[in-house]
Amino acid sequence: MDAAGPGSGAPRAEDRPPLGEPVAPRWDALRLAITALGSFVAAVLVSTAVVVALGLRGRPPQERTPEEILILAVLSDGALVLVLFLLGRRLLRVRASDLGLRRPSVAALAFAALVAGGLWLASIAVNALQVRALGPNPQSLVVSVGAHSGPVALLMDLATGAIVAPFAEELLYRGLIFGGLAQRVPLGAAAAVSAFLFALSHGLGVIAPIFILGLGLAWIYARTGTLWAAMTAHALVNAISLVLLFVVPRA
Repeated sequence: MDAAGPGSGAPRAEDRPPLGEPVAPRWDALRLAITALGSFVAAVLVSTAVVVALGLRGRPPQERTPEEILILAVLSDGALVLVLFLLGRRLLRVRASDLGLRRPSVAALAFAALVAGGLWLASIAVNALQVRALGPNPQSLVVSVGAHSGPVALLMDLATGAIVAPFAEELLYRGLIFGGLAQRVPLGAAAAVSAFLFALSHGLGVIAPIFILGLGLAWIYARTGTLWAAMTAHALVNAISLVLLFVVPRA
C-alpha cells in the first residue's frame, strides 16, 4: 500500500496525510474496540427493532419492499453513524477529519472510480469461485432486490445500497477500524483485519468476495488519504451490481 508516484495518475503522497502515522493523541486500543463494537451493536439493535416494527420477521427476503429495505437501512445505519461519532468523540476525541472525512481532490475521486470497476470484476470472479466450491448462498439484500422491478424501486434500492450503506460501512470499517489499526500495525495487516470484519458482517456466504472488496477499499483510502474516495468506490461497486439485477433478464 505504498503511495503512488507522481506519474501514476493517482493522488501523490505529499497531497495527503500518511495513514500509517497516528493521529494526536493516538487512539487507545480498548476505547477503539468499545467504539467499534458499540457502533455495530447499536445498528444491530435498531435493525432488530425495525424488523419487528415493520413485520419483517419470518417473511422471506423476496417479499421485502424497496421502501421497507430503505427504512431499515436508514435507521440502522443511522444509529451506527450516530453512536460512532458520539463514542468516538467521547472516548477517542476524534474529529471528522481523523476518520478520513477530508475534502477529496478530483484526482482522488477519479482514481476511486477507476479502481471500482476492477474491484467489482475481482469480487464477481471470487464470488463465482466460492459458489462453485460451496454452492450459492446470496445475501438477503440481493435476494430482495432481485425480486424488485421498476424505476422507483431501482432508485430506492440505489439509495440503500449506493448511498446509505457505503457511508456507514466506510466510516466503521475503514475510517475507524482500519484507521485505528494502521496506527499500530503495517497497513497490509490493518487492511486484512478490517476487511475480514467487514466481510464477516455480510455473512459467511459471501465472505470471500466481500473480503477482496474490503482490501481494495482500504487500499483506496490509504492511497488517497480521504474516506470519500473509498465511499465513492464502494457506492459504484454496489450500484453496478444493483443496476445489473434490474436490467439482466431473470431466469
